[in-house]
Amino acid sequence: MIRLSAIVGLALTAGLAAPAWAGGTTAIDVASTFPLSLPLFSQAAESLTRQVESLTDGEVRLAFHEPGELAPATETLDLVSSGKLAAAWATAGQFARHDSAFELLSSIPFGPDTVEYMAWLFDGGGLALSRGMFGAYGIHNIPCMVFPPEGAGWFSNEIRSVDDLRGLRIRYFGLGGRVLAKLGADVVQMPAGEIVGAMRRGEIAAAEYSLPSMDLVLGLQDVAKYYYFPGWHQQSTLYELYVNQAVWGKLTPKQQETIEAACAVVMRDGIGRAQTMQTEALQELKARGIKLRRWSPDLLMTFEAAWAAVADEQMATSPKFREVYESYDRFHKNYEFWKRFSYLR
Repeated sequence: MIRLSAIVGLALTAGLAAPAWAGGTTAIDVASTFPLSLPLFSQAAESLTRQVESLTDGEVRLAFHEPGELAPATETLDLVSSGKLAAAWATAGQFARHDSAFELLSSIPFGPDTVEYMAWLFDGGGLALSRGMFGAYGIHNIPCMVFPPEGAGWFSNEIRSVDDLRGLRIRYFGLGGRVLAKLGADVVQMPAGEIVGAMRRGEIAAAEYSLPSMDLVLGLQDVAKYYYFPGWHQQSTLYELYVNQAVWGKLTPKQQETIEAACAVVMRDGIGRAQTMQTEALQELKARGIKLRRWSPDLLMTFEAAWAAVADEQMATSPKFREVYESYDRFHKNYEFWKRFSYLR
């Protein structure tokens, strides 16, 4: 069996991994940036692993690893880019240190729902743009999951006005974090596994992570009382399998097609599962005494105005951000024309 990243410690110090691709089974280690114990992530990883092995008759096997097992979560995509890791399970916004445009490929504040996001991605040019961007860094990206709206954050106190956000130290991901920083919050980034501990120690005062079903398992209800909705910052969120281009190029065309097709099935199954899991999670959180709150209209308008300002700033500094944002915006305007006439709401 050939393990592309089996000697990661050596690879990290000796340079690019250079696996031998002889006959037999090819095992591709996948460094996850998300805890695999969380619902949806665990099911997706198991399904993808099973499908790829079955459909390739055991020629290709994916081996998923917990965050930190092969590399720190914050460095994972960079290590895939360099060839020191074979593959990663992540979201594009985790590569934003190279260009803020990658954050648009995770989620867009006040942006599309799942149907519209998938339409833009697969039929509106989004995937071609993202593959061009990741390809420049030696990565082949494969869409594998898309989530519905996330929770908008956990807080110890109610947020009644923008004044309550000023100076608040909060863990917030992606472009939503840029919006809150614009409004005066002290925004920090940290992996999922560190959030609850940081809140207990008082290192942060609030946080957002993901869907209610995931936040529940992560234990955010143990460190905060108020849970806010809607998730204006992530109305839909894309997750992908990232494979080093050299590793991807060594696979046969049939093996490549199999992994792409398996990811499509995982995405299809996950769309329904993610939607149906959230009611039960919210009911359990409510039963535990968590206060579910909706943002006031005034605050939502404040967030949206701040997002417009952030988008303008990023377009002025990043040509790629402008290219991706304008691609989505053109698609959105055309889609809205159709949606206005065709949908009941």
